[in-house]
Amino acid sequence: MFTDSPLISLKAPTRSATWRMAVVCCLAAGLLSACGGGSASSGGVAVDPPPTDPTTPSTGNPSTSTTLVPGVYSATWDSKELTFVITRDTAISTTGKMYVLRFNSASDMLAQDPDIYAGTLNGIGANIANISSFTYFPNISGTLRTGSAALSLPSAGLLKTVASFAAIPADGARTYEWYANPSESLKMDTPALPSALVGRWNGRWSYGMGYVENFSLNFTADPSTIDPYNMSATSSMYFQQDCQITSGKTTPAAGGVNLFNVSFSTPNATQCFIKNQALTGVAYISSSPVAGKTQRLQWLATTADGRGVSFRADR
Repeated sequence: MFTDSPLISLKAPTRSATWRMAVVCCLAAGLLSACGGGSASSGGVAVDPPPTDPTTPSTGNPSTSTTLVPGVYSATWDSKELTFVITRDTAISTTGKMYVLRFNSASDMLAQDPDIYAGTLNGIGANIANISSFTYFPNISGTLRTGSAALSLPSAGLLKTVASFAAIPADGARTYEWYANPSESLKMDTPALPSALVGRWNGRWSYGMGYVENFSLNFTADPSTIDPYNMSATSSMYFQQDCQITSGKTTPAAGGVNLFNVSFSTPNATQCFIKNQALTGVAYISSSPVAGKTQRLQWLATTADGRGVSFRADR
């Protein structure tokens, strides 16, 4: 068993909360009426949701909060880039999900094909949270491992994760200790904007046992009565021979945070390692570090048992 603790800067970035209110007015049949709320048009152009909901409590800022709040955190560990994403099940729940992407390099140009960790947590809004079932889906081998993890905030804006996995013959037992700060490239105290996501994204699709270098994923406004800000996620491309996305959906996460909930299914194919499975996960858009690009999409989804795929694209 071994324990690793990366050395990282504890300086938390400064953020200011900004909210944008949009009001859409419609003139029809000679009568002027207010078209409140906002929705997505059938033409595929997403209209951003209202910035606030009077029934939704304000979201804490990960940079200054001493309790666990939804957010994106980052660290460098063992010369590798780590990205932590905390989501909340509903706007007021204390339960949620945690995802960790451990890339194979700390260099942005070389960071590809991450290991995927995922688990259900309990303790949002508290200083300590537990993950009873924490899965580890390593890149290349695709051998799923299960363990447990605990989260805490030693100080404002600092996320500590301790994860433990039982021994296996080829690898032995492992315990990881990670410290991470809120991502400097993402403002969490603003709502996710569908208009920032719609359109085509081309990037690297990783699925544990391989990758597609120039994978194309397209998001289109697909509103419904239940979810007026829903977007469909589609791709005509295959991975692992006959894996393909079906019934892809994306919608702003609950609570007015800068995260999207994602889901998709796969058909009952022959070779696909997640055939006939439903996957759920998270996505977010941040500023891109790539020259000539302004947006970066990080997207990931996992099956119920922890196997998953990830997608990173810049445009």
